[in-house]
Amino acid sequence: SQAPEAKDLMTKPDTATYCPASGKKLRLKDCVAVKFTQVPEGESGRFMDPITKDTFTNTSRLVVIAPTGDVLLEETYKTCVKPDGHFKGKKVGEKDVVKLQSGGTGFAGRDGDKAQVKKHFHLGPGSGRADLRGQHQGPRSHFGLQFYN
Repeated sequence: SQAPEAKDLMTKPDTATYCPASGKKLRLKDCVAVKFTQVPEGESGRFMDPITKDTFTNTSRLVVIAPTGDVLLEETYKTCVKPDGHFKGKKVGEKDVVKLQSGGTGFAGRDGDKAQVKKHFHLGPGSGRADLRGQHQGPRSHFGLQFYN
């Protein structure tokens, strides 16, 4: 036979889960249980900062203190926790603080670099870009069929 021999190029996929930020393998002991402080009943909002009691909004910048899992406002961390280096009796360093990233809203002005611009031109009857002189649009069905009387 003149056909070349096929080589086995398939390799097994990697079954490990990787961190999206650092690219390193995730281990269970690296994960942190996050604790949000709930707002008392009768007040507005769902969650609040445990130190200043300010409620979180969509625009709040949040950090997680890894040793305790508590969620704080970034301003509160910088003013209260960072200078002292302790929170709830546990030592907190720069590597123990995880910034929470806000999710995308779908609004281009809010999502920054994630927005993509694409331009589509629909040509043909009804798009406004085709020459319709002497042509009439007939009624259409739900399935795109066109009826001519």
